[in-house]
Amino acid sequence: RGRVENNIINNHIMSYDYHQYVQSIQRHRHKEHTSHIRGAVDRMTVATPPDLDPLQHSVEGFASLSKHCPMTPLLWMQYAHDTEMLMMGLYLAESSSNESNPELSKNQEKSQATKSALESSTGILEMALSEFPGCALLHLYYLENLAENFYQIQLINKMSDQIGIVGVRDLVNQSSQLDKISKAFEVAGKNVGVG
Repeated sequence: RGRVENNIINNHIMSYDYHQYVQSIQRHRHKEHTSHIRGAVDRMTVATPPDLDPLQHSVEGFASLSKHCPMTPLLWMQYAHDTEMLMMGLYLAESSSNESNPELSKNQEKSQATKSALESSTGILEMALSEFPGCALLHLYYLENLAENFYQIQLINKMSDQIGIVGVRDLVNQSSQLDKISKAFEVAGKNVGVG
């Protein structure tokens, strides 16, 4: 009877093929990377939007995998990276098809999109850190994302000042981002290496 119960439990827990999920995600990531390299060469002569399908499939695969089982820190980092790249790609595809706001520079719009994409990535990394609070690499990647987000806020503020747009300067977000970075350093210092 014990063996039957173990088989039922194992079949219930493993009602998905972990390796199949991971291989599928890696295929999409490889396809995106290959298309990104080809696209970079193509974009030297012609402006073409990036192929978002492999990124979208990769992000969907990560979302599905994370629902079924705990992911490794590396998988969480890849999930965060692919989400950030997908968000940026969607923004770039949208901005190339729409007329941009004449008051905002292209650089300012790109910085705003980068900031939004980083916020999505940061949210995923926060979930990963709740699962792996002692992982130094996750903390480092998280801190890097927070610092890049702070840099984008600074860049947006500087461009707003240069263009002379009143009311765009984001001092509250800037201050809260500094607090978040400071707290993240403290949490990393307490948790790294503690299991």
